Amino acid sequence: MSYNTKLLLIVFLLFSVKCLAQEKIYFGQTEIGFLYGRGVEQWDGNHEERIDVSFMTFHGVHLSKNNVIGFSAGFDQYDEISIIPIALGWRGFLGKEGKPKIFGGLDLGGGSAVFEKKISDEWSKSWYEGGLLVSPSVGISFPSRKDKTALSFSFAYKRQQISQFYGTLSRAGTQRIATDLLPPEFSSLTENSFLFRSFVFRAGLMF
Repeated sequence: MSYNTKLLLIVFLLFSVKCLAQEKIYFGQTEIGFLYGRGVEQWDGNHEERIDVSFMTFHGVHLSKNNVIGFSAGFDQYDEISIIPIALGWRGFLGKEGKPKIFGGLDLGGGSAVFEKKISDEWSKSWYEGGLLVSPSVGISFPSRKDKTALSFSFAYKRQQISQFYGTLSRAGTQRIATDLLPPEFSSLTENSFLFRSFVFRAGLMF
């Protein structure tokens, strides 16, 4: 390799390192707002409207100037059920630097019902589990004067599955059928599935 080639390579590497140092790689988004939708079905078949709390924080890296991938977590309240959503996500931006930008997003994941109390006695057990989560979103961001943070407003649609399990415990000495797929401690297990569809309105910061 000639001297000139080496010199050009060193200059190129120094320029690349300088660009990477100046370019912001990490992206964060934290928002709080509310969920609007229908509650679970009542005894008469009707659904009451619900307005519940929603919190979300997203952490990612820039794949390009206007595209980010990462993961999100938060807290959603559905009627009397608390869910922690955990998802992989994407954010895409449209607009000029230093100006308001339109952004879109998509989160795919699931939910955890770790805050829900498991009820157990000598006869039965009951608990909640979170299921599949899908949430597309769109919004607008307004940068600060120093362009280090931005105020964001977003609108999203969220589809969250939640299951409630109720199991009757087997009594001592009871024989189980060999083809039974129930866990060994249960003589019966019932699952009630809930599907919450919500419009989500949130505001927060991007950084």
